[in-house]
Order: sequence, then C-alpha cells, then structure tokens
Amino acid sequence: MQPFRFDLCELPGETAGLRGEIRSFLADELGDMPKVARAQTWSGSDAAFSRKMGAKGWIGMTWPKQYGGHERSFFDRYVMLEEMLAAGAPVGAHWIGDRQSGPLLLRFGT
Repeated sequence: MQPFRFDLCELPGETAGLRGEIRSFLADELGDMPKVARAQTWSGSDAAFSRKMGAKGWIGMTWPKQYGGHERSFFDRYVMLEEMLAAGAPVGAHWIGDRQSGPLLLRFGT
C-alpha cells in the first residue's frame, strides 16, 4: 500500500486576508463567551451571531448569487469554517442548511 502524499498549496491572497477579518470578528463577538459554551459549537446556536455572519456574507458563500449566495471560492469557505470551528463559534443554527440542505436543493430542487 502506498502512503498518501498531498502537495501543499498556497491560499490565494484574498483568502489569506479573509482569515484575518474572520479572526477579528470572532475576537469581538466571542471575547466574553465562556469556554464551556464554546465547546458545544456543533449543538450551540445563537440567532444574533448567525445574523451577523449572514450580514458579512459568510453563510451561503459558495452558492450562486441568483439564489442569495456570494459565489466565493471553496478556499474562502474552508478558511471561514476552519476559523469558526477553531474558535468554538455557535454555528449550529445554520450549519446543516449551509453545508447540506442548501447545496442539495440547489442541485436537485425544483
């Protein structure tokens, strides 16, 4: 069996800039959030936090604009999710819709 080998890649410049923007947002929004609450990222939700993410364009990032998305790259979405999950952000309210239900409806819905 051959070992897996993945070549490293560089993120596009705008994606690297997005990481800093997200970290700043998270520091402002989650600064006082107890670590116990952050540990429940998957089941935790905060409607106000989700609205702020939506206002920033961080929900439906890769969806077509005609369906309310932002047509951003999958690298952008990856970086956003990586930072949200690492910080313990309350993403439970919109996670399934953004990651599973929405893309299925976009592809197979009528």
